[in-house]
Amino acid sequence: MADREQTIEVYQSFFAVARQLKRLAHQSAANLGLTVHQIGILNFLRQHPGQTQKEVTERLVFNKSRVSLQIDALALKGLVTRAVSELDRRETRLYLTDEGEALCLRYNEEAWSHKVLGEALEQFSVQELNQLIHMNKLLLLHLNP
Repeated sequence: MADREQTIEVYQSFFAVARQLKRLAHQSAANLGLTVHQIGILNFLRQHPGQTQKEVTERLVFNKSRVSLQIDALALKGLVTRAVSELDRRETRLYLTDEGEALCLRYNEEAWSHKVLGEALEQFSVQELNQLIHMNKLLLLHLNP
């Protein structure tokens, strides 16, 4: 069992890693003229095309008004399109445009946060990385009530 000092040390190390990755992600998104929230929406729609704005909001756990503003901005940039649902004319489905798909892929390939993390992880063996992933998943499982 971890003592209080170990718990604090683990907490601080996770917080420091997350803060650095977040900073790098913001820089990478800004280099493409986007926000991290917009990148999150693009990635989600790339994996789950045809979602409603409500589904995007629920899945990404963003504020409803923030999602609406971000989707409006993405649509103005020509990265996302809205289409009326064929099943329910009251619903609007969201899709990436070809440009949105390309920008999303570009971000995922070029993002500093991914590159820097990848380089940092090179110091670990495959077994250590699998153990790290496993331990993080277990921690998340126990942190979510």
